[in-house]
Formats: sequence, C-alpha cells, structure tokens
Amino acid sequence: MIKKKLVLWSFFLHICITTALAQEKKEYVFEDIGKPIRMNLSIELLTNDPETGPIAWAGLTDADRSALVGVHIVSGKLIQIDLTPYGKANSVLLFKHSEQVLYLFAGNKGRFLKYDIPTGKISTVGKPGIGTYWVGGSYTIAPNGKIYVGTFPRGSVSILDPATQQVEHLTRISPNANVEYVIKPASDADGIIYFPMGMQHGELWSYDPRTKEKKQLLPENLQTYGAPPIWRAADGKVYGKKGKTLFLCTADGIQIGETQPVIEKPIVALDGKIASHIDDNGNLIVVNQKTKEQTVVKSSFEASSKLVFSISDIHHGKLYGSSMKPGNMFSYDLKTGALTNMGRIARGGVQIYDLLSYGKGLFTSSYTGGYIEYFEPNRPKSANNPRLLVQLHGRDKQERPVQLVSASDGKIYSPTAPIKGYLGGTLVQIDPVALKTVTFKDLIPKQSYTSVTAVPETDEIFVTSSIRGGTSAKPTEKEAWVFLWDTKTQKISHKLQPIPGATTYTTAVRAPNGNIYGFSGNNKFYVFNPVKRETVCLGEVEGSDASGRSRVILSESVGSDGLLYGIDNISGNLLAINPADHSVHILAQHNSLRGARFAKVQSDGYLYYPTGPSLMRVRVIH
Repeated sequence: MIKKKLVLWSFFLHICITTALAQEKKEYVFEDIGKPIRMNLSIELLTNDPETGPIAWAGLTDADRSALVGVHIVSGKLIQIDLTPYGKANSVLLFKHSEQVLYLFAGNKGRFLKYDIPTGKISTVGKPGIGTYWVGGSYTIAPNGKIYVGTFPRGSVSILDPATQQVEHLTRISPNANVEYVIKPASDADGIIYFPMGMQHGELWSYDPRTKEKKQLLPENLQTYGAPPIWRAADGKVYGKKGKTLFLCTADGIQIGETQPVIEKPIVALDGKIASHIDDNGNLIVVNQKTKEQTVVKSSFEASSKLVFSISDIHHGKLYGSSMKPGNMFSYDLKTGALTNMGRIARGGVQIYDLLSYGKGLFTSSYTGGYIEYFEPNRPKSANNPRLLVQLHGRDKQERPVQLVSASDGKIYSPTAPIKGYLGGTLVQIDPVALKTVTFKDLIPKQSYTSVTAVPETDEIFVTSSIRGGTSAKPTEKEAWVFLWDTKTQKISHKLQPIPGATTYTTAVRAPNGNIYGFSGNNKFYVFNPVKRETVCLGEVEGSDASGRSRVILSESVGSDGLLYGIDNISGNLLAINPADHSVHILAQHNSLRGARFAKVQSDGYLYYPTGPSLMRVRVIH
C-alpha cells in the first residue's frame, strides 16, 4: 500500500497526525460487471436515393457515443458517423434536406453539420453557437425552410438557412438572466417564430425574422414556473397552454380561449413498411403498416447503452441502481451475477438519486419532479407500485432529493435542491410506516442541502449544504455550512463552516468511532466530532494528475474493517482513510474511476461504482 502525502493546515484546530498503516501490499482487480441498461433507438427519418437505397436514420446519444446512425432497411448495412470530435452532445437533431443530404445539430457547443449520403462525407456548416444543452424536438422549421434550434444557456437560438448554408446565432432572447432555456419553438404560416422560455418562470417570445423584432407575450399571471408548451395546428397557426389556460399565439400577444389540436406528423413509410426502431440487440425493426407484423433486419450496430448514474442499496440479495436519461432502475444479483434492466419504475424520468431498502421494498428519490416513492420489487409495477409519497416540485419547489438516510428516530431524511432558477433547499422527513412526509424549509436560507448523516448518540442528523441552487440559479451566499439538526426539537442545534471559503460540502460519512468525515467538493476535508461539537482536524488530499486537482467521493457505507473507502474521480485513485489517525492511503489507480459520480462499499467487500454505461467493482476487503 502506498502512503498518500497528507497536507495539513490548522485554524486554531488540532493538527492531524498521519502515520503509515503497516499493511502488506494488496492487488486490486477492477471488474466490468456489464452494461445494465440497453435501450431501443427510435428511427427519426427515412431516405431512399437510387444510388444508396432505403436507409433508416437516427441520432444517437448514449453513455459514451454521439453519432449519426443509418441502417439499410433491406440489407441491414450499418452507417455510423462519430460526432464526438465536435463535442459530445446531449441530443443529436436530424433534418432531411433531400434524399441525398441530411443536416444535423450536434456537438458541444452546438453546431450545424451537413452529411452527404452518397459520398459519406460530413462537414461543418457555419460556426458553433453557445448551446450546451437542448431537448429532443427543440426546433422548428419555418415556411421558408430555415431551421431554428432552441438551446441553453443564455436563452440562445441557432438558425440555419439550408438554401444558402448561412448560420446565425441569437442570444438572450429574454433579458431576464434567470430564464435561460428555449424549449421546443414553433413557427406559424406567416413565418413568425415563437420561443417558449423557462425555467424559473415561463415566458413566450415572438420573433419576426424580417424585422428582427421580438416581444414577450405572456401576461404576468401566466408567467409561472416552466416554459409553456406550444404547437402548430393544421390551420398554420400556433397555439399554446400554460397551466389550464389555452391560447392562440400572434406576433403581438396571445388570445386566451382559442385552441386547435397539434398537426400530426406524417408517417414515413416505404412500400407499406415503417422503420420503427433499432432494438436492444442492435437490429432494425420494420413494421408492416397494414398487418403490424414485425420484421427483424440484422445489423452490426452495438445497442445503445445508457449512463449508469447511481448505485444504492442491497435488497434481498440484489444491488439496485439507476441509469440517467432515462432513469431506468436496474438490479444486480450478487449470487448469480444477473443484471436486469427493470425499466422505468420511478416517476422521475431522468434519474433515480437514491434507493433505500426498507421492509419489503425500497424507498426511491428521483428527478425531475422531486418524487419520493416506495417500490416493492416482488410485486408487479402498477398505479400504486411504486406508491407515491410526495412530489416535491409542486409542493415545495424542489426537484432533486439527492439522498435517503435512516436516522435514530425511526424516520428517513432526504436533503434536496430546488427547481431550476431557484435558491434554497429543504430537509424532507419521511415516516416509513405511515408513508407521510414533512418538509423543513429555510434551515440555511438560499442554500441547497447535499447530504445527511445520522448521529445516533444524540438523536441528531448532520447536514451539509451548498450555495448553489437549481440549474441557472445565481448564488447569493458566499460560503456553505454544515449543521446538526435535533430530531426531537426539529431545530438546528449547532452549525459551523469547517473549511474557510468552501462553497459546497459533499456527502459526509460517519466513522465507527463517531467522527464525521466530509469534503468540500474538491480535495479538502474536515473531521468533526458531533458529540463534542468540535472540528478535530482539517486535511487535504493531493491530486496526482498533471493539474494537481482532486475530487474525492466517499462511500456512504463504511467498510467492515472500519476504514472509509472512496475514489478520487479526477486522478482515478482508489483510496482509504483510517479513522484511527486520519491518515489517507492510495490503494490503487485505475482509469475507470475517473469521472465516476458514486462509489459505495457493500457487505460483500466490494466497492461498486459506475463508469459510463458499465457497472464496475473492485474488492477492497478480503
């Protein structure tokens, strides 16, 4: 075992003393268990040039790929154009210009690309914009053929004129700094473009490309949270909805009460056959339009695998976790080694932050929507399984319940971060028997809460915070806090800022000796005695990459040997902290640890963590 140098500094505190652990050198084997979440890939359009034949096309974004994918619907021949040289996009948008030419919007930052199908050549069109995020379908095509893509940040829009291949980028459609998303714009038959915007509050802007004039259309009473959905109808006009209010969009305002249904997109078929999707085996599925019979066209495409986001609890011999975009649940059977994609279980569709084993099932906390639910895996999924306890988005303006922790009072606690554009998290108390929740607000105003640690000796919980809020919110506080909260009085009993200048404290962990260890979002850590209410010491883990940076993630569960295990997801180091003397040790280094969001030691002696689409593990306790 290699002893990690520990840089120690004191602010009227005890100085941490480090001593090398007298242990024999061990070999650490890093195992790729597999990819738990493989998904279908929907076909978006079809081309049929005499030279190339019929090809079904899709835009691919998964855990480690960003690509244009085409499959010949007769032969199954695969075309896959890697788009990662332009930056990995969260979504790839496709536009059919002709049977020979496709335009794409991809990359990071977002830009337009042109793909010539007969030659297989891809080229850039214009300069990239500032967009780093856009949802699927966040575009409109005007009557003159121009393509408008709504993006984030700064309320930006990228525009392509395919006729001239001229590109233009608009920024700050809204002057409001808290309204940074342009989501699913629409154009009417007169060429007026409408930009729905959010998220702190909703706005709707009209834009006349001829005069460059723009106008905010929503009255104040409709400027509630989130962007208003809008759509083009068969009459060529654009309609929208905010809450229960329906309206017609015009360049100068909205006309409340008028509405028409969305125009249906034509089904693209070839000889009565529809290219539906590429399945989780990588084969193209073609559906007969009349009989609905499916034909499998063999392809060499490697099925889309989604990013493994979280790794949580073991329940009845299975380890549970979640993917990201979508937030499917998966299980790993510790005995048989079987990985199971359980599909969409939680109501929050993007990711499940945590799963906590309790009784016959698991409590889950998911995003978006801030859902807390109770799911019994041995029962079929139904309207009441999982059972909904609360949707924090609607009740408390919270959408990220980042953790679920049992405390000594028999309750479960979840620290939260607010909805987009807002500051101020909450502490949610869950009664696991009554399946009821209570929310405690403004404990530390204008700060989100990042973790909870039970302190059974005093019937308290230790909570960490961050000055950050929901996405696009602008922090107003300068330093984060940690605090003790009394579960009996339901009040803060002690608070402190152990690391001067820290803006975020990440997940804290309680060692067997009762001391709590936590990091400040980088390489600095503190050791706090919650009973004596004193900071025992401060320390710093030096990074080993070229930049010298470090970001340590500790396992919430302690090893059976009493050590605290974790990873440095910048340097790729596997490390351990000995609570006896606060010494930090580098156990091994592996590239798969770089970028991992979670790491957790389980009862089988393995530390489990995600790498892209893979579930990984390394034995740390023999």
